[in-house]
Amino acid sequence: MALDQVTHPLDFRMYSWLVANTSWAPNATVYPVPPQSPPVADLWTRAADVEHAILDIAFQDLPLGVITLLALQKGVRCSSTLYHPVTKLAVRYNIRFYDIIITNILKTFVGMFLMAVSLPLVLPAVCVFWLASCVVSAIYRTRYRGVFVKARGMDSVWGVESKESRPFITICLLVSGAPRLEDIQRHLREKILDVVEDGAKKDFKYKKFRQVFSKVCGYYCWRDAEDFDIGNHVRMIRLSELYPAGERGEGEGVTIGRGGEEEKEEGRGQRSEVMDSLVHRFVSEEGTTALSPDRPPWEVLLLLREDGRYNVVIRLHHAIGDGVTLIRLCVEALVDTPLPAPPVGTRPGNALMKAVMAVWSCLVLPLGLLQVVANFDRNCLHGHQLSGKKVVTSSKGLPLATLRQVKIAASATVNDVLMSCLSAALAKHFARRSEEVSQVTAVVPVSFHDLRAPLTLTNKFSVATVKLPSSHCLAPDSRLRLTKTVLDGMKRDPTLAAVFWVVRAVSEVLPAPVAELLLSGRGVSVAASNVPGPQTEISVWGDKIEDLLFWVPNRAPVGVGVSFASYMGVVKIGLNVDAALVRSGREAQRLLEDMEEELLVLHRRLVLGQP
Repeated sequence: MALDQVTHPLDFRMYSWLVANTSWAPNATVYPVPPQSPPVADLWTRAADVEHAILDIAFQDLPLGVITLLALQKGVRCSSTLYHPVTKLAVRYNIRFYDIIITNILKTFVGMFLMAVSLPLVLPAVCVFWLASCVVSAIYRTRYRGVFVKARGMDSVWGVESKESRPFITICLLVSGAPRLEDIQRHLREKILDVVEDGAKKDFKYKKFRQVFSKVCGYYCWRDAEDFDIGNHVRMIRLSELYPAGERGEGEGVTIGRGGEEEKEEGRGQRSEVMDSLVHRFVSEEGTTALSPDRPPWEVLLLLREDGRYNVVIRLHHAIGDGVTLIRLCVEALVDTPLPAPPVGTRPGNALMKAVMAVWSCLVLPLGLLQVVANFDRNCLHGHQLSGKKVVTSSKGLPLATLRQVKIAASATVNDVLMSCLSAALAKHFARRSEEVSQVTAVVPVSFHDLRAPLTLTNKFSVATVKLPSSHCLAPDSRLRLTKTVLDGMKRDPTLAAVFWVVRAVSEVLPAPVAELLLSGRGVSVAASNVPGPQTEISVWGDKIEDLLFWVPNRAPVGVGVSFASYMGVVKIGLNVDAALVRSGREAQRLLEDMEEELLVLHRRLVLGQP
């Protein structure tokens, strides 16, 4: 329903309060008292005239003022004309500060109550599972003579595998030159596989690459692989043999121009696009299959193209490490010239403040867990049975300079802009499916890595759920402001640390089936991850890397994974969506195109000042 059609007595009560508490500057244009039934849009525009209105809020009326302005903000979200002046008015009088204080006080009391009620019920069950975990560890040491080592930390949670979702992080590099299989295998041995930890004999620094991930006695565990052979993990594939020209689909076959230089250049560009589409097809069909359960869960595939370059597709099981770990592995160990770790993770802070936040985080822990598990999305991208077949694609690239210009103009962050573009693309997708979805739940990883610590293969991140505004009636700048508000609230959420430690403890003591059930992503539509990459050109085994992107795995019942990776001033977006949720690969590609289009609109409005 359009905003100008909304009428309610409460609207006029709030308007009357604003009139009673507003004085006007001498040179202001004073609006007459509105008629009894004015358009609500006109009413709010006049009431929120921030150029001349001066609020004179009495102390005893402050709670009503806070409620009124917050109600105004929520009531005009679908209109950029109204949202901007109301938000500016709220910021001018620091209304948001009172909202944060009141909300967090309420959260603390509710969290303490839920903690008092649930602890007597949960603690005995946790003790039982902890004893079971100790018994299983003892069985590993005695019956299996230490062959199996129980998975530590969060490996067992993020390593859950099913036919609907394979937990493999896929990194794709576009490399210039021609691959030399033996040289690449030797490079991997020297840089990763054979690296020894502090000179200790046979204690490999990255030993997960030589271990098998399996489930024994109900718990996930690691064991050393027998007769490890790098030839089983590093292979070369020629795309022209795998997909002959006569068997390629629409858009995967093209004839190279043979005329002048311009035609030849155009032909090379077309061939490059063809090769990219074949790589996407390969990752969709072959790159999402299960690996042998008797081998370490990783592989490096060298895809030979027809344009003088090749792709390196790296598939790693999530139990080996998370996205930050694997990016650090690439830039610190794999590349020819090591680079600093990406700026993602915890930073040093005041010890007293950290202690206060830790106590507060524990008090509101139940609310944090409810935010993670109590989501109820129902739309065309969630709620359907997943097929296990994936549609994988990527964007042409968003200029990082453009993103930074928009974020400066909007007083936001690059991640705010990217997530706003994602919510706009989802809104357009729902509109094409004739669905009106006001918000979409997205799960976002929050890194807890200590960037000062040495690189280790581990999963060390918490998860937060955010409600992205997905109504198609929102203007781009209004959507960006709402998205920033949502993400700012997530960053201030005190439960992130507590949820991280609870999930880590749960993965240590709970059997795999129980952990899988409790920590599923039910009610969540999208998983989104943003990992900054190097902004200078890097090379690996002597060949220059021209492009870099990655795809996050889908964990059922979540069927959509969106990833952002920046490299050399360009942000590439990777989309991994279950085939049951989209009608075609073209529909998946349309989502990425809508994101690129939204960025251009934001740049035009906020930076260039054009309508």
